[in-house]
Amino acid sequence: MILTRSPVARPIKSKTVEFNSSNIARLDLINCLLANRITRDKLAQLRTGVNAEELSIIIQRIYDLNEKYILELSAVDGLLRRFNLIKNNNRNYEFDQKIKKGFRDLKDTKKKVILAEGDSWFNYPIILTDIIDRIRMESDFALYSLASGGDWFLNMLTGREYVEELSLLHPDVFLISGGGNDLVGSRRLAAIVDPSGKSSEFAESEWANELMEKAKRRACTQVDKKKFDKGCEYLSKDFFALLMFFHLQYYFLIDSIIGSKDKPGKFSNIKIITQGYDFGIPSHALGFGINPLKWYIPFIRMFLGHGGWLKTPLQLRGISDKNDTDLHRKIIYSMIYLFNEMMIEIGDLFAKRDQPNVFHIDCRGVMGDKGWVDELHAKPKHFMKIGEVFIKCITSSDKPTYDNVFVVTKF
Repeated sequence: MILTRSPVARPIKSKTVEFNSSNIARLDLINCLLANRITRDKLAQLRTGVNAEELSIIIQRIYDLNEKYILELSAVDGLLRRFNLIKNNNRNYEFDQKIKKGFRDLKDTKKKVILAEGDSWFNYPIILTDIIDRIRMESDFALYSLASGGDWFLNMLTGREYVEELSLLHPDVFLISGGGNDLVGSRRLAAIVDPSGKSSEFAESEWANELMEKAKRRACTQVDKKKFDKGCEYLSKDFFALLMFFHLQYYFLIDSIIGSKDKPGKFSNIKIITQGYDFGIPSHALGFGINPLKWYIPFIRMFLGHGGWLKTPLQLRGISDKNDTDLHRKIIYSMIYLFNEMMIEIGDLFAKRDQPNVFHIDCRGVMGDKGWVDELHAKPKHFMKIGEVFIKCITSSDKPTYDNVFVVTKF
């Protein structure tokens, strides 16, 4: 095994935050968010100046757990951690070799140093190709990876490995993929759905409705309204609280990297690229068949616990798809659609601050029915295609807008 820098240990911290009269108004905003009764303007007010302590309070209230136990629950360890390290060590050895050979030339704008932080869409440690595997093939790119399959976005922010590497590498581009495991890891999906199928929480969310109104302007990502509306009937207030929590987390992360227009950060010129996943298919099927080219699918599904991310949590809450065989897919559809719209808005917020640094790769609908290895991960050719869109975004001189995102076309 090839070794480079040792990974920074991700600390587990538990903190209790006391609120007093000077910041009680902020607590009121947090309570409104948790109840999914916060207005768009009040969410903007909370977003301005949001800090790590407030984020800690929100996630503890959503999960009904002490932060220490949330971090323990979300920790990546055991065999999966070893596989993650093996893949990253080999990637980062290649990065170091490029740097030693004089790759970095500040006069050559085609050459890009890239830092990647994320989950299994950036580091699929078992057999398969992932998005980063395609990106690092480019001779003009030198990519350093912190990505870890199974990692929660919460861990990425808490561990702060990216902070040290940003300072060391001063990359041209920062890639980030996070949130999927926070949604579905450790059966968390069961905690954010309403099994009655009568939820009106989408209608109560002024912010989510505005996201969907803006989405209508984008011809390339038209929503299937019937599917979306049906799925929303099963989304609880905790889902919308979690979606707003992601919104605050991403804003907090990016703001801390690039700074404000008045007070630019050390990395004010860095290009930041996000992605928001595709519509996973809840299923317990192991995928056995007669096609020898797909031998790896049942192996991976058995090893990684196929069905445990999406199908089982929905069944755990008593949500049956016997009368509507696509019901589980509709629920995931509405979740992923809103997650992507949330991510696109993040880029738009910074563009409106005259900081057009943040781009989004829209993968919705790319995999279809047959492009999945398991509930959450694409087949190699699909990940390769997504990687090619990342490459296009990295090399593009276009500025991001809410109406013009980088879309991965369907096969």
